Amino acid sequence: MSRHTLLATAACTAAALALTGVAATTAGAAPAAAKAPAKTRTADFNGDGYPDLAIGAHTATVAGLKRAGVVTVAYGSPTGLRYDSVISQATEGVPGDPAADGKWREVSATGDFDGDGYDDLLLNWIETNTILWGSAKGITGTGTTLPKGSYTDADPKILGGALGAGDINGDHRTDLVFRALGGRSGYGFTALYGPIDRRTGRAAVNTFRNIEKLDKVAGPRALFVGDITGDGLADVTVDGWWTNHSATSVVLKGTRTGLVKAAGTVKQGKDWANVGTSAFGDVNGDGYLDLVATLFPAGVPTLSVNYGGPTGLNATRAGRTLTLSGATGGLQVPSGGLAGGALSVTDTDGDGFADIVLGAPYKDSGSGATAIAQAGAVHVFRGSATGVTTVGRRSLTQGTAGVPSTSEKEDHFGSAVRVLDTDKNGTPEVYVGGNGEDGYTGRVWKLATAPGTGITGAGATSFALTAFGGPTGPSNFGYRFAG
Repeated sequence: MSRHTLLATAACTAAALALTGVAATTAGAAPAAAKAPAKTRTADFNGDGYPDLAIGAHTATVAGLKRAGVVTVAYGSPTGLRYDSVISQATEGVPGDPAADGKWREVSATGDFDGDGYDDLLLNWIETNTILWGSAKGITGTGTTLPKGSYTDADPKILGGALGAGDINGDHRTDLVFRALGGRSGYGFTALYGPIDRRTGRAAVNTFRNIEKLDKVAGPRALFVGDITGDGLADVTVDGWWTNHSATSVVLKGTRTGLVKAAGTVKQGKDWANVGTSAFGDVNGDGYLDLVATLFPAGVPTLSVNYGGPTGLNATRAGRTLTLSGATGGLQVPSGGLAGGALSVTDTDGDGFADIVLGAPYKDSGSGATAIAQAGAVHVFRGSATGVTTVGRRSLTQGTAGVPSTSEKEDHFGSAVRVLDTDKNGTPEVYVGGNGEDGYTGRVWKLATAPGTGITGAGATSFALTAFGGPTGPSNFGYRFAG
């Protein structure tokens, strides 16, 4: 349960990111010694100690209403995931009513937002945010919609495109951070400190921060919430522009009394284009979480790795970018909204370093006249003591031996990825969404991992929305994960 875990993961999308370049302090210094690699948290909606996974299906039919949308929840157990519930706006307790073309979505963040010891599920779409509350029975449908705000500093307007969740002040309640617009203060972000009231959706404390005035960063374009300083409290990294319009980022460190600006900013020499997706994990095994994101400078798919440290990002090691094209291309380019959870940073081969598992749902299978357009792939970049490495890079597709089905046009294999040890046997599994499979019905694959080997197609299985008792037909099942 989240009350026992203070490390935070991120759920974010936005227009831009700039985190890889000049280090905040001396770059290239040896990483600080740590007793053990930092671990990322996982969701536990029913409090049984096993990781759970929420899967979106935003075009599923509900009560005869096409493209109304559903959410499914699969629960971890000693035998792995059990496909439990299908929840929609027709479910008792869920705010709103199902509507044709409503496309109810998106599974976006998890955490114990009300402090009852059970993780909850946040669904976000532009400026609408709904929390489905966890319980001993898991996610049952009981939910609350958060107020949208009113363009004042005391009650800022919550904007779409950038959010994150984590315990900033160490009170064992998950806090929410959104890009927001205040009154005369302009753009910034608002931190909703838990507990969130189940009846009103209001936070115990709502604090707006004008980052342009206080931190000399215009924006924000993106924000990321995770414990990069290793003290057990979530930090907020905000990306925006410097006064000369070059890209810059600032780290706001979580403390018992709220956010405090960390020493230095991470200044960049060039602007970046759209952010695709992000995740945290300890890539270099130094005990600090690192921020990994996909971005698109000048339209070029790029993997950005930014190392955490005691004073913030890139404090002990300069960040790195990897250009992804050809064999490593196929990332989803965001278009003004959430760009997916197609990134998971977890140790898949048991060497103590988190690996970067990256979904590439727009990757063509093959080349030339026989290429299968947008069949999709999953790329794996290994972690090491020196950080991310291209040595041992691998790509898996539906053509990989053991993976069920075959690559077809617009399968979008890799639309979402998540690495979880759902049976807690010490060896994680890799879950891969392919929302375009079977004419956009969608499917999720389970791939095994092995110590020393990592991800393998051997023994892979797959399941669809019907495994939960959900409807048949186009649903985009597997387009988004949260867990």
